[in-house]
Amino acid sequence: MRKGPVLVSEHLGPKRVWPRALIMLLSILLVLLLGGRIFFPATINPDQVVRGLRYLGLQDQPGFGCIGFESRAGTIFSGCEEGLMIGSEDGMTLFSLRGERVAAVQGSLPTPVLRSGGTVRLCFSPGSSYLAAMDEDGEILLDDEKRGGPIVDACVSNGGCMAYITSENAYKSVATVLNREQKPVFRFSSRTRYLNACALSPDGELLAVSSLEEKDGGYCSAIRFLRTDETLTDLDVESGSTILCELDNDYVYEIRFLRSNRLMVLCQNGLRFLDTKGNVLSSLSLEDRILTDYAVSEQGWLILALDSGLGESPYLLTLDADGDTIRTLELPDRIRSVSACESYAAVLTEQCVQVFDRKLRVYDHSMNIVGANQAIARSDGSVLLVGSGNTRLYIP
Repeated sequence: MRKGPVLVSEHLGPKRVWPRALIMLLSILLVLLLGGRIFFPATINPDQVVRGLRYLGLQDQPGFGCIGFESRAGTIFSGCEEGLMIGSEDGMTLFSLRGERVAAVQGSLPTPVLRSGGTVRLCFSPGSSYLAAMDEDGEILLDDEKRGGPIVDACVSNGGCMAYITSENAYKSVATVLNREQKPVFRFSSRTRYLNACALSPDGELLAVSSLEEKDGGYCSAIRFLRTDETLTDLDVESGSTILCELDNDYVYEIRFLRSNRLMVLCQNGLRFLDTKGNVLSSLSLEDRILTDYAVSEQGWLILALDSGLGESPYLLTLDADGDTIRTLELPDRIRSVSACESYAAVLTEQCVQVFDRKLRVYDHSMNIVGANQAIARSDGSVLLVGSGNTRLYIP
């Protein structure tokens, strides 16, 4: 006997349609959010939700976000995930956002320089043999003067490895690399060339150094890339894996890895961007403008504060890891400081503090900057406004 068609009860239809409708609704919502994030970054910003949850109930507590410290000439600052790191002539101190002193190391740092990489902060003073390092949780990683001579420069990679250059007897310069456990893993010396700047790739496998030597009655600068997993006892003994990039007589002030294969070189006459094969990808001349401040983001882009010095408006410039311009933006007021952290930049002028992204789109701003002379961007878009003896947290 032939059976007729099987009929499905009507009440089963919605049960089958509902999951599809939900998926479609979520997909439309996701598209709208992504579109709004692209075209209206200041209005639709996921970090606003993160900040709302993170600081819920905290910003109304007395003293939260206010950090007091002893103000001295030459004091330097670095933002941390949970507070503020301060380097002074007496050492390093970590404060929480509640203003509490979390950890401190004491040492002689007449002219402190503070380097940041990942969760590690490294402090030294050129000409001194003392080196201090601490992570964002307050764990003291280095606190000693066991160097072979005065420190010329030091750096820390985004992965937590460190390197430093010293001036020692019988050599013009000696470079040492420490792993994440602060153990020496690489060392080389130079008898004929001075080394004045260093930078480590994120994983610590590549060390870049700036060398300076006499040539034809003048001097010549160069960047050398050295592998830290190979033995190199003397810089004059050329290695097959050593890569050289000559910069003629352009003196090098600082070098920074922007990515594992991109290096930024700040020179006397401008900026140069190199790959790790020694090729110059691009250059930015500073001969007709003044670089008043700059900052590098962990995401590999940088922001510059520039002034023509001819009465024209100061302006901001963001660049990617290849040295290509992302955007330029004129500002009506003098720029006091710039800072970058992950996807955010904080810019302090004489009138306000503004929070930008890498394309210099404004997320938020505040006119309440009384007493502030430096703005430090944080990864969630908040900003530390540093003044003379105090710091307060600005939450967009």
